[in-house]
Amino acid sequence: MISLSVDVEQKKVIIIGGGKAAEKRAKVFLREKAKITVVSPAVTECLKEMIKKKEIHWLNRHFENGDVTSAFLLVIATDDCETNDNIALQAGNVPLVNRVDGGKGGNFHLPAQFSRGKLNVSVTTQGASPKLAGRLREEWEKQFPPAYKDYVDFLYECRQMLKASPLSKVEKEMYLERMLDPSYLEREKQCVIKEEIHTKGGGSLCRD
Repeated sequence: MISLSVDVEQKKVIIIGGGKAAEKRAKVFLREKAKITVVSPAVTECLKEMIKKKEIHWLNRHFENGDVTSAFLLVIATDDCETNDNIALQAGNVPLVNRVDGGKGGNFHLPAQFSRGKLNVSVTTQGASPKLAGRLREEWEKQFPPAYKDYVDFLYECRQMLKASPLSKVEKEMYLERMLDPSYLEREKQCVIKEEIHTKGGGSLCRD
């Protein structure tokens, strides 16, 4: 099994079930700007708030055959195995299926993850121990503080500058390696090296 990053922005995500597992996944896909529909006769208080804010759409009923036909991604999250089996049978043409109970029909696991801007860190145990995955995520969140958002933006900007610069390949690699030093989390050092790279082509870059 391999891990992939999938863009779900404006893609149709169907979540069957309204409990905590459904809530957790709705939060994840909402952050990714997916178009979410929850199908369930009952939902958590948190999901109700999301529905009130019109962040997600709610079909206040049990699953019906045909609910998943237009889904790009399906989450099967009811608390009844027989119902989940039936939903999985209807999902043969759905590209991505996450079955929360680990039964047959699912083809991906939702990793424990967090983001720092362009940096996305995720971990999965392929269903063996979601608690372990969650614990590792918490440890890595401490290891990569919010400052990494601006730091990764800085790395991206410098990489684009280097691509357009007349520097040799060896010099470019030297800069890319140098900027991985943790000291470049500091904005002052970021400004210095951006000025240095930019100066190769003339002019000035950094401004306070």
